[in-house]
Amino acid sequence: MGELNKYGIGFWIGGGVYSIINMIMNYKNAAQSSILTYNYLITGVAVIGLLINLILLKRGRK
Repeated sequence: MGELNKYGIGFWIGGGVYSIINMIMNYKNAAQSSILTYNYLITGVAVIGLLINLILLKRGRK
């Protein structure tokens, strides 16, 4: 159970939402360009979240 909590609830909720939206888009036979745009958007948000977490982690250590 400790491994599940290692990343925090936000990580698991984000992964679940990402997967559900991807499944819906695939089920509706969305255009590949639409799916790629969505994937690029999610990747950008994840990178921004990572940078914010790193900044807050550094501030928390001071």
